[in-house]
Amino acid sequence: MASRKLLLSLVCLVCCVSVIAEPQSPLQAPNAASPPVVSDYSVGTQSQPVSIIFDNKQTIVNPGESLNLDCGVSGDFRYCHWETGKQNAIQVQDVYDGYIEGLSKPQITKGNECGIVIDAVTIEDHGPWTCKVFVIGHTLQNSKNVTVTIKPTSPILEVARRPLIVTEGDTETISCSVAAARPRVQIHWFLGDEDITYSSRVENSLTDNMGTYKSISTLTHMFKAWHNKKPLHCIVSHYTLLSPIEDFVDVQVKYKPWGKDVRLYDIRLGDDVEAKVNFSSNPPPSDIKWGYAPSYEQVAAVLPVPGEEGRYSTEMLTLEDGSYSVILRVLGFDEMDARMSFHIKVANDIGARDFTINLSTDEAPNDQLADGYDNVATSDQIQSQEPLSSGTLAAIVVVVLLVILVLLCAVYMKYNHLYCFAEKKSAKEDREANGASDTESAQAPGFVDRNKLQATSLFGKLQNGLKKSKPDVATNGTNGTTVVPAAGVPAATEGQNGKSNDEVVYAELDLAPGDKKVPAADAPRVDPSTEGTEYAHIVGVLDNQEAKK
Repeated sequence: MASRKLLLSLVCLVCCVSVIAEPQSPLQAPNAASPPVVSDYSVGTQSQPVSIIFDNKQTIVNPGESLNLDCGVSGDFRYCHWETGKQNAIQVQDVYDGYIEGLSKPQITKGNECGIVIDAVTIEDHGPWTCKVFVIGHTLQNSKNVTVTIKPTSPILEVARRPLIVTEGDTETISCSVAAARPRVQIHWFLGDEDITYSSRVENSLTDNMGTYKSISTLTHMFKAWHNKKPLHCIVSHYTLLSPIEDFVDVQVKYKPWGKDVRLYDIRLGDDVEAKVNFSSNPPPSDIKWGYAPSYEQVAAVLPVPGEEGRYSTEMLTLEDGSYSVILRVLGFDEMDARMSFHIKVANDIGARDFTINLSTDEAPNDQLADGYDNVATSDQIQSQEPLSSGTLAAIVVVVLLVILVLLCAVYMKYNHLYCFAEKKSAKEDREANGASDTESAQAPGFVDRNKLQATSLFGKLQNGLKKSKPDVATNGTNGTTVVPAAGVPAATEGQNGKSNDEVVYAELDLAPGDKKVPAADAPRVDPSTEGTEYAHIVGVLDNQEAKK
């Protein structure tokens, strides 16, 4: 009995030793905390290279929009998750299995094995997002910043009063601010249609640690007379806006009288002359004087407007929109007036400006206006003195090119006789008829060229007195027609080459049937009233087309 117990003890001891001596794998360790393995993914070896596929560029998205967070792996990996710093790690496999609300699996997973989709972005999603990929032995990761936008507040122009009143030549400083926006806004300035953003600078400052900015743009600009009554715009653009938002203020510029001198040409001696000096002024003019002298340096503007001085008189007209006119009249213009310089001085609270009027009997130069006036009438015309915009210059270039193209086309069509430049059919036929008149006279005897008839009829009368011979008779045997030349005009005969001569004849056409006998050349002329025969005097030639008819 004792030996049996000893044998069982030895067997148990051997079994225990064999169990202790057998090596165990890490996965079989009783207390090992192994991480979860993503289903359908195989565990790689340390010798196989693994890399992460990731785009770390900043992403801007509006609240409520969906956002794809892509993260791919090249090689074998164990599992992956996302971290935001505001919540627990998001397991990618839990997202794919539908366990996390608001997140879903992307449609494309090839090269995007760890990617997820945020179905509707909220403000809380703003900030960095980090993708971590776990492989045997180490971890791969990369991050990107997600900016969830905040719509900008309305821009505000910071001005002392509306409308904005400035003085010509003074430099003004004006601010436009946006209290909050994410990301920062873009601010542009426009004065009327002119972009003056180049005269501004922008300061952006964070209002919190979440990337929200306050933006202030400061404009420093010198206003001119032609800026009067133009609106000043502060225009804000932002990622969240389909169209820009703005604030604006009307600008009133105070300036001294503004206009141009007047020159009149082609004045006839003895005429009554009227010259207008057109100008604008803000505020209105407070003092207007005029004067005249043989030279500009001697002129002293001391005479009141309106007023008269001998044959000279002046008148003041108040027009619309801050525009004015001073009219100078000269009765019985003479050579002395042509040597005079007329001076008009206009002043307001801002300053004074001098204008001159020159009257001349000389011919106007090419660079002067046809009516002789060379000054500005209204504030709109003042604005027209601004430099041409790029759009206006482009339009002028296009018009010039079109005009050149039309001229080239016209020259080409005229050279090739196309369309309206083609030779008229009737003129061509007339020329062909005139060129073939000799042939036609031979083919159609009895017809006479009316133009040649008129030219030769005068010579026929002279020949009647010199030549008393009997008239020749030309007979056409095919149609029974007898041709009798007029007195003094030889009959049309055929030459040796078979063509008819160029003489012009009068013809009598026998309208009787072909079986009538033709009278001899020296037979007495038959009375036209004889029954059965009619004679007709032909006074013209039918062309080929009419002969065919």
